[in-house]
Amino acid sequence: WITAEPHPAFPVGLLQMGIKITNEAPVGIKAGLRASYQWVTQDMMDAVSRFEWRQLLFIQCYIQSIVQERRKFGPIGWNIPYEFNQSDLSACVQFLQNHCLEMDSKKAPEPNWSTVRYMVSQIQYGGKITDDFDMLLMDTYAEKFFHSQCLKISYELYTDVRSGFSYQV
Repeated sequence: WITAEPHPAFPVGLLQMGIKITNEAPVGIKAGLRASYQWVTQDMMDAVSRFEWRQLLFIQCYIQSIVQERRKFGPIGWNIPYEFNQSDLSACVQFLQNHCLEMDSKKAPEPNWSTVRYMVSQIQYGGKITDDFDMLLMDTYAEKFFHSQCLKISYELYTDVRSGFSYQV
């Protein structure tokens, strides 16, 4: 197996001899959510007994879909193209799971939202983000989607006014 970025100095003979496999990100928010949830197992869903866990898991999968979908818009989506992938989602989900388990042990009434936003935006995704405006965008996503209202049943993350379709937690 060889993993490579496109490069003009890559040996053409090696490319011609090998079998090429590509892994493209799914197109659209729905497809991105579906791909994220194919990775989620029932054991993962049952790992934490608090109701916030499943809500936060859905929101994190939604954010992952958004950041990946923005890549297709080139410099309008992100000033610098970032390779957000499954490991970013995995790291965020692991943090959220640990945070919910800690909440459960401390009998906390709700997540520490500033910690959740900071860890997801600045640490997990922010480790790859180098542009200040892109960082501001990621912080805005974290602020928009990680707050106390998102724990309400059927909270709407987004509604398309033309079609009436909405993404609900």
